[in-house]
Amino acid sequence: MRIEKINYITPKANFCAQKSSKMQAAKQPNNPLKDSLTTAGAWFGFGVGLDMLSRKCRFSKSPTKNSFAINGILGLGAGIFTGIKEWYSSKE
Repeated sequence: MRIEKINYITPKANFCAQKSSKMQAAKQPNNPLKDSLTTAGAWFGFGVGLDMLSRKCRFSKSPTKNSFAINGILGLGAGIFTGIKEWYSSKE
């Protein structure tokens, strides 16, 4: 986003070009089937990867406790990452 002076007048040619490109992007329809298949595939891949990780990393003999430990580590990592990201963005 570009910040400009209040008294800046946008040239007519630029304004029309920007408007038409924005309208073309807005006219593209969402394909719910494609979006749902992409999301399902991504979560399936993540689940398979997490399952393979849980077989390699053993914190406990119980699969439930092992799953909780791995998910806790992932949740803690995601929370720390988001916290640091928000902390840096609030400084700007």
